[in-house]
Amino acid sequence: MLPLISPEKGAQFGFVAQGLLLVVSGVYYPVSVLPQWMQWVATISPATYALRGIRAAVLNGASVGARWGDLWPLLVLAVATIPLGLAVFRAGERYAKRHGKLKRSG
Repeated sequence: MLPLISPEKGAQFGFVAQGLLLVVSGVYYPVSVLPQWMQWVATISPATYALRGIRAAVLNGASVGARWGDLWPLLVLAVATIPLGLAVFRAGERYAKRHGKLKRSG
């Protein structure tokens, strides 16, 4: 929604959100060494499951079937968050159009 209202602020917020997800998802250190509240956030971060699956495939040659424990949470998160993201974007777009905040160039 922020990119519709202010592209600069939206891009900055995207970097902040990406950085937070990377911290809790196990990029820098294992999730098990994080504080309990960060471990909980890691369970709802799709990056956690994607990273574990990719690491297992690259380092151990694991197949998709062998990593089903990391694949099903990604599917559940996708089914839940894609429609939610579309709804939030649609609401933000309506707000931006109604208040003349859409920036047009060209």
